[in-house]
Amino acid sequence: MPVAAGASPRTRALAAALRRMKADSGLTYAGLAKRTKELGVPHGAATLSRAAAGTHLPRLTTVRAFARAAADRNSRHAQFLAADRAEVLWAAAGAERAAVLAAEPARPRRSTAGLARGLAGLRARAGQPSLTRLQKLTAGPGCRVPRSTIHRILDGKVLPTRDQLAALLRAFDAAAGPGRVVVEDHRKWLEARNAIERRLRPGPPEPVTSYGCIDGQLDELLERREREEEILRKVGRWNDEEGDSEEDEYSLGVIRDPYAPWEALDEDELAAWEQEALAAEPENGAGEPLAEVVRRARG
Repeated sequence: MPVAAGASPRTRALAAALRRMKADSGLTYAGLAKRTKELGVPHGAATLSRAAAGTHLPRLTTVRAFARAAADRNSRHAQFLAADRAEVLWAAAGAERAAVLAAEPARPRRSTAGLARGLAGLRARAGQPSLTRLQKLTAGPGCRVPRSTIHRILDGKVLPTRDQLAALLRAFDAAAGPGRVVVEDHRKWLEARNAIERRLRPGPPEPVTSYGCIDGQLDELLERREREEEILRKVGRWNDEEGDSEEDEYSLGVIRDPYAPWEALDEDELAAWEQEALAAEPENGAGEPLAEVVRRARG
């Protein structure tokens, strides 16, 4: 499978290098995963495969584990040399991604994923501090945010609490260094976060009125009749006077006929009534036979 076409140049270079390492090792991804476990840096085959796909920038720990597993199993020097070379490529890809994010306007967004992208832009402007450093920088006054939580927030997996977001914004400013301001207006970011929470919060249930259609059955019937009308019109078999009679409304359940006793009968009673209707029908009676009405009503 070729490296992802949409990947940035340096991410493609990293993915290509990892693929060359795998090819030179002669191992499958399952074999590489087994080697990482033996080396004490366990990674799954799926994780290693994604790292070499080029669709995203993998974690540094994954890249180093991949390189060590693909290197000479009998030489620790070769393993760590390969890991260091892979880290150089990873850092270049990370710097390229950070430059792209830093060039974008870092502004509050309207969704959890959008907010995460905006925060990623702030992180890039702050010099792309590691998650561990951000965790330490949030440990001051207020709310300490664990690195695992920071990762989920920046990945758009969760909406940060107000305290977590405030702590992260302060951490970005602190990471940028003295005299540098990364976040121009903390209040706007907090307001954007609150607006997202309000949109995500379920609203009050809609009141049920007497005009509603139970289980949507009437709507489904109406839609089906409209489709039938459209088909009949196309083949030239539709009569414009059709669809306006009370009979149609009875069949849709819009009008309940007080003289339609079969609606209150069970299957056995309907069968008995049908037999009586058949016996009572004249041979050449006018109109629709009652038995046919009963059969249609049961249908």
